[in-house]
Amino acid sequence: MRFSATLGVLLLCSPVLQSQEPVHHGLGVVLDPGAHTLSVTDTITLPADLRSGPLEFTLSDALEITKSSCELEARDGAHGLARYGLASPPQGGVLILEYGGNLDFGLSDEAGGSTPDFRGTLGPEGVYLHGSSGWVASFGDRMVTFEVDVTAPEDWHVISQGGGDSQVAAGRAHWESGGNMEQVYLVGGPLVRFQDAAGTVETLVYLHEKDEALAAKYLEATAQYLEMYGEMIAPYPYDKFALVENFWETGYGMPSFTLLGPQVVRLPFILHSSYPHEILHNWWGNSVFVDYESGNWCEGLTAYMADHLIQEQRGKGAAYRRGTLQKYRDYVKEGRDFPLREFRSRHSAATQAVGYGKALMTFHMLRHKLGKEAFASGIQRFYRDQRGKRASFDDFRASMEAVSGEKLGAFFTQWVDGLGAPQLVLSGVELEEGAEGFVLSGELTQVQAESPFDLEVPLEVVTSSGTLAFSVPASGRRSEFRLELEERPVRLEVDPHFDLFRMLDPRETPPSIGQIFGEPRVLCVLPADDPQRERYRELAASWLSEEHELGFALDSELEELPADRPVWLLGRNNRFAPALLDSLADATATDSGATLAGESVPFANHSLVVVARHPGSAARAIGWIVLAPSEALAGLARKLPHYGKYSYLAFEGAEPTNVVKGQWNAEASPLVVTF
Repeated sequence: MRFSATLGVLLLCSPVLQSQEPVHHGLGVVLDPGAHTLSVTDTITLPADLRSGPLEFTLSDALEITKSSCELEARDGAHGLARYGLASPPQGGVLILEYGGNLDFGLSDEAGGSTPDFRGTLGPEGVYLHGSSGWVASFGDRMVTFEVDVTAPEDWHVISQGGGDSQVAAGRAHWESGGNMEQVYLVGGPLVRFQDAAGTVETLVYLHEKDEALAAKYLEATAQYLEMYGEMIAPYPYDKFALVENFWETGYGMPSFTLLGPQVVRLPFILHSSYPHEILHNWWGNSVFVDYESGNWCEGLTAYMADHLIQEQRGKGAAYRRGTLQKYRDYVKEGRDFPLREFRSRHSAATQAVGYGKALMTFHMLRHKLGKEAFASGIQRFYRDQRGKRASFDDFRASMEAVSGEKLGAFFTQWVDGLGAPQLVLSGVELEEGAEGFVLSGELTQVQAESPFDLEVPLEVVTSSGTLAFSVPASGRRSEFRLELEERPVRLEVDPHFDLFRMLDPRETPPSIGQIFGEPRVLCVLPADDPQRERYRELAASWLSEEHELGFALDSELEELPADRPVWLLGRNNRFAPALLDSLADATATDSGATLAGESVPFANHSLVVVARHPGSAARAIGWIVLAPSEALAGLARKLPHYGKYSYLAFEGAEPTNVVKGQWNAEASPLVVTF
């Protein structure tokens, strides 16, 4: 994920400045972690268009300006920012400020984990300051360049963007931005540094402890991904790339470095999942910046060229796209949809499903439309034209049009500005045998509430000697197709590789935990005769939100389960649990444990989650939860919503630690016809 802390600052500043000619900051910083204070001398060089007329800037209200080369006028601020006006233009366009103060904003507890508040933090454990900390004077939305010299404790490494050294000498760091930036970061603390090189790029790993094996893995992966994306897009834009271990759990990507939490950095799958995503952000979002007012394109493009690409290289691209479409179907319900152009950042499963998922699929469809070579050329053109600037979806479209020669206005209007997703129904399939072969015909219907989409629907026909690919135009409610074949078909499949952004039929995916968490109303059935009944109520109640309404009932009060909503069955002895297990071919239970897809899990010291299709509604799911030990409640409550794609899970101990996970096989898709 990419963390952007700029918006809170930018929206407070007046006037709004659209020019991208940067302000330059020459910063001298002294950090006193024990006292939670910093002092700064900032020599600010203003671009020509800011050297006359009214001018103002913002700075954190926790910092006191002790000296200024120009007379300042204090004005009303907001949201932790003080606002200052300049009584007269600075001589030679240079404004020198000296200021300092206490930045002990600390950590706050959110959603079960410690995170910094909006303003950052400085203490003995480390420093984390960003644009919205207000620690550097901000002139509207003006881009910046900078040089920064930092004095800190002797055992500290302090990191910022661009090129430089986190420890020029004991207790001293120096960095230069190396290009336009949106803000100035300062992170670090008592860290151990590991160094290598990938061509001309310095590669760095900073850890809390001396762990050479872990550092070596990250240094190797860094070199691999810098080379891959350098060939795909353009040479890496900075002098260094650094992995910095943070002092709370994060997955932040900044220009020329990433900030990962102590647990995150040691997860084995991070190296080839989230880590390349953060590295790619150095091209998308951290050197081609986002024009947020016109929509955040970079999360979807980064997910497409990192997370999706890696799975595609492993032959799992279709499965990844199916999972992406599944999230949209499960979470974007009842008024939660919005045009892609309105996406700024994710703050829920629904916003992620649109801003990351729909965007990812939009780029995938564009790649299919233009072809791989033209798409690749367009990516390179976009980067070349927009590096160091704030770019929009329209800028991306212009680059793609320039290299392909195609007009793409209608495509972007449909997918970037529109709502909803096409929902396809296959009907009227007929096979006729003639003198020269076979004719396969049928009809595709778009049944979504929104107007019909203009689509090119992929079809595949499987024969005894291979697979034939077709593309069927579908721009109205009903679109007929007629395919002439030399051989008798064995099977017809509509969009078998999930290349279209569309609303999946529930039968195209197995029942999943996300189907329950994505619904606005859920019934929680408590076990009447279980001594842990109130613990189960507490577990379910932790998921209550404005978008997720919960109802409760005892299993003894119900004759049957309602079909108008998904259901959680809570408790090992819930009287509806046996019927749920009977509906599944690969799940059984005895007095001592359960078997899930061939894996045995004892009830003792294990929490289980098993999901099945709702017998009264194919679009909904029923889940069964067994909690053991009871101390696992807090961890299970926090973790379970993050396992949305899975059909079954088992956790061990009070942590609890996941030990089993998987998906049932999907039922026969209604978009497949077998002859």
